[in-house]
Amino acid sequence: MEYFCLTPRWKSYTLMDFGEGWRWEKWGSYTLIRPDSWAVGPPQMPRDRWPQAPTYQPTGAYEGRWEPPLPEKWEITYHGKGWTLRLWARTGRFKHLGIFPEQAAHWEWLYAWLKKYPGAQVLNLFAYTGAASVTAALAGAQVTHIDSSKSALTWAAENAQLNGVSAIRWIPEDARRFVQRAARRQLLYDAILLDPPAYGIGAEGQRWELEKDLPPLLAALAPLLSREKGLFLLNIYSSGFSPLTLYRLLRETLAPPAPIEVGELGLTTPSGRTLSTGIFLRAAW
Repeated sequence: MEYFCLTPRWKSYTLMDFGEGWRWEKWGSYTLIRPDSWAVGPPQMPRDRWPQAPTYQPTGAYEGRWEPPLPEKWEITYHGKGWTLRLWARTGRFKHLGIFPEQAAHWEWLYAWLKKYPGAQVLNLFAYTGAASVTAALAGAQVTHIDSSKSALTWAAENAQLNGVSAIRWIPEDARRFVQRAARRQLLYDAILLDPPAYGIGAEGQRWELEKDLPPLLAALAPLLSREKGLFLLNIYSSGFSPLTLYRLLRETLAPPAPIEVGELGLTTPSGRTLSTGIFLRAAW
């Protein structure tokens, strides 16, 4: 497996320390502390020596609050190789801020590939707040952005506006339903990005369960991906799938005409400690 850790080009995000189920981070001018189930073992600095900072306090299975409160949103900037991505970090009842800094490794890879193919057609499923969609548009691609959450689509559109890009088509729809319709219309995409949750309920009550629903979705995507030139990215944050199982599924369903790269994303502290965040599989030809 390949391992991609926090790129040094991040200037407005730093993972300071982690351990005992918590992260200590800097997001721009704000220092904050969040729970993280992957932050196992002791931190480098004892928790009682971490700064007093806004901390996410869970109040239920999937919700909580920041104490003391943080601003509703603030701007975070990532400086790529010759390009700049601006995003809104936003607080709410979830611990996530709408930005996953480790994804910068994918943004760099996606941007470099798309610059070789101006006007490439990109399909981004489970696209959330749109960092990858905006990156693709900045590289000159035509992007179809799919997410069933209208609030996430609004957030993504605000990120696009922040970057001055307009070549993104926003579609509030269940990913599986869109893929079925795209197959009937014989649509073809040069790049497909897939970042599904482990579990979810769409705006119309559609249930998504990764272990059950991912294999048929991968098979349905096969006729939508260009074989002449193409890029595919699957990112998984929480799953019962092993990397080897995901690799086999991708070979048997999508069968990309290029080697599949299997890896793990991570965040690195200034002292060099690495926090695992998720598994990815990607291929480009």
